[in-house]
Amino acid sequence: MALTKVTGKGITCSAVTEDKLGTSAVTTNKIGPDAVTSAKIQDGQVTADDLASTLDLSSKTLTLPSDVVADAKRPVQDNIALLGFKMAVNDGLTVFNLVDGVVDEFNDESGTDEAEGSNDYYCGTTDFYTNNQTCISVSAGFAVASVTEPDTSTAGSNPATGSICLATYTVPTGVTNVTAFLWGAGGGGGGRGGDSPVLAGGGGGFTTGCLAVSPGQVIKVSAGEGGGVNPVPDACTYMTNEGGGGIGYGGGTGVHGAGGGGGGAAGLALPGVSSESGPYSTPQFYMIAGAGGGSGYGNPQASGGAGGGLTGDAGGSGVAEQALANQGAGGGGDQEQGGQGGSGPGGTAQSGSFVAGGNAILNPMAGDNSGGGGEGFYGGGGGSNNSTNGRKGGGGSSYFGHPQVSCGSTEEGLTGYVNPASSPEGGGVGNPNYVAGTNEGGVGGQSSTQAGEDGYVLLTGCGTSLAQPGGGSTTIISTAFTSTSVATSARIVVFEENVDTPTLNTDIIASVSRDGTNFTNATLTDSGYVTGSSGQRILTGQADISGQPSGQSMRWKLALANNTVKIHGVALQWS
Repeated sequence: MALTKVTGKGITCSAVTEDKLGTSAVTTNKIGPDAVTSAKIQDGQVTADDLASTLDLSSKTLTLPSDVVADAKRPVQDNIALLGFKMAVNDGLTVFNLVDGVVDEFNDESGTDEAEGSNDYYCGTTDFYTNNQTCISVSAGFAVASVTEPDTSTAGSNPATGSICLATYTVPTGVTNVTAFLWGAGGGGGGRGGDSPVLAGGGGGFTTGCLAVSPGQVIKVSAGEGGGVNPVPDACTYMTNEGGGGIGYGGGTGVHGAGGGGGGAAGLALPGVSSESGPYSTPQFYMIAGAGGGSGYGNPQASGGAGGGLTGDAGGSGVAEQALANQGAGGGGDQEQGGQGGSGPGGTAQSGSFVAGGNAILNPMAGDNSGGGGEGFYGGGGGSNNSTNGRKGGGGSSYFGHPQVSCGSTEEGLTGYVNPASSPEGGGVGNPNYVAGTNEGGVGGQSSTQAGEDGYVLLTGCGTSLAQPGGGSTTIISTAFTSTSVATSARIVVFEENVDTPTLNTDIIASVSRDGTNFTNATLTDSGYVTGSSGQRILTGQADISGQPSGQSMRWKLALANNTVKIHGVALQWS
């Protein structure tokens, strides 16, 4: 009997093979909706090429392994921490609060709990914590013939007016930077017995900057002597009134009974520089604060030009200019040449030059009473006799252009054509390190004359030194930061710099607390990200803090040991 129906039972398992099926015999409408299940598809049978180029997974839930998710999140979290550090630095913030996080970029110790920490040496000059160094800060103040720190320095001397021997500063062990504050001397006041109006020397300038140094390096120091005056005002006696001694050749000499001497510059120089040798060249000087010019006689505007600034003031003008304010006044020195000497009926006074103020015209027969130029990087010109406008010396310029100097700046003093008698201020009076009674111009006239005030130099050496060999045991712990909810996990990012070669999680151990007391270690890893020329690197770690007592007082802690490191900042995030 012929077969009229074929059932599944009539076909054996091996009866239908691939070679018995046509190429298009099995179509999608012949396969039931549940016929092909994942169990019937072997691993690797469906490849990426078998899938459409675009897959719509919006209705699906995609689950990835936790380690894949963590690796994907890590660069984003690191960038958030790095951004927080940058914002804290740029905005001058010490502690920068994020949502569910905090960034502490060390500018001071306000973000750490000093009572809880131990042996946590903080260096405020370069802003880091360390386990093996102490911060050095050694200051020495120099007057013309004295020093406040004899352990690191020797004082200069002042054998006579216009003649000084330079002091020395020896860089202490561990010091790599010296912050310098220099005040140049004031010019001498002019005048003779019974003279009026009041005349005054120019105020000295101010210069500051940071000098890169090496331990044991010797620096020559000049505080600058104030410009001299006639000790016995006399309308008839011809004499010279010495300029003040300084870092180079000194201020210019004033002449006759009423011409004040120019002040001496304050400065820092290499060991080969002294007040009695030369010639000198630019690289031999690190920094200079220009001095004020000496006053003349006979006119309210015969006061000396102020020193300081990149160009000193011309005599009597109150204007920073190298050219003459008028025929009798000395010009101010600038960065390339000395101020021009004043000219008058008796002749032309001496121009200023490199580290030297110009002398007033030396012509007793001309009835001259003129002031000398102030010493500077380039000194001011001397004054010459001029019955109307002349007789005053120009101020010297300042300098901070040496390649080892950074963050340099200068401020000029005041030209002092004032009446009644009051000394014209020097530059840098507003600086918190200013020492009263320095760098003002001297006042003359009305039966009295005053020498210019001496300058002053303050040097503060900054650096670090080893506290103990090999790196000590140190604990740094933060103040508490209040979280908005009870956190169960935390992530810590540490800005660290190697001095020795520490082992992570042995020499540097990070931990986190949510209740302010109990801590859980986070396993630190090196992110491979290095920032800054010093080689600061980012260390990251996570901690499960769900097992700690409940609390909202978040704190981080670092334990350092065995190998020296520097910690520049810490970021903590929680969720």
